[in-house]
Amino acid sequence: MKLCIENDADLYIALRNVRDLHDAVPRVLDVLEHDPLASAGFFRGDLLRALMDLPTEFWGANGSLFRRYQSAVRAGALARRALPSAERMEFWAATEGSRKEHGFPLSRE
Repeated sequence: MKLCIENDADLYIALRNVRDLHDAVPRVLDVLEHDPLASAGFFRGDLLRALMDLPTEFWGANGSLFRRYQSAVRAGALARRALPSAERMEFWAATEGSRKEHGFPLSRE
């Protein structure tokens, strides 16, 4: 079943559940090109972090998206350098815990 993607939180859900990636990933990259540390509500950069956790097979099959992803990772790294230490480290925290702590749904089914 295709997800209804209406906002950044829906994009995050799609990425974390590895669903509708051909729709979600380009849209997330659009968001990140404007703000490399855009958030779906968990921590600064959670959308980028979710992209980084996607299976390598996805990137191997989508070369043009991979190039945009590489640019987003570089921009995110530069932006994180300006953050306070605690926020920088939060980026590397497990995203699974963040979903549970905030009561965020794993899907919209």
